[in-house]
Amino acid sequence: MKKEFYYVKFGLWYRPIIPITLIHGKREVDYIALIDSGADFNIFHNDVAEVLGIDLKKMKNGMQFAGIKEGAHGKGYFTSVDLSIDQTSFSAPVVFSNDISNNGYGILGQQGFFNNFNVEFDYQKKRIVIRK
Repeated sequence: MKKEFYYVKFGLWYRPIIPITLIHGKREVDYIALIDSGADFNIFHNDVAEVLGIDLKKMKNGMQFAGIKEGAHGKGYFTSVDLSIDQTSFSAPVVFSNDISNNGYGILGQQGFFNNFNVEFDYQKKRIVIRK
């Protein structure tokens, strides 16, 4: 698989955002996600888990995570779902959290995305190439 995507402009900035599908059982959610080489793992809002029929209240594997701002922490629930990018599906670890924007996009990180693909960023051409 080789797929080419283009950066998406949000306000003044271009970002490497791609369309993905999250799959759990027979349920699917089309979503957009930022490819973030600095993120340790994939992160999606809890609302996505709800649509997929994943009951986070029953999960006992809560975890803390932190980001760029010192002292800012989020809480999430670690599980696994299938992700699909341009008809290529794979099982991936994900964290669902209420501590990310519910009207933004998900995050594709090192574990569950970069460890499955070769990702080439070309900011000058505003292009992303993903190879399996």
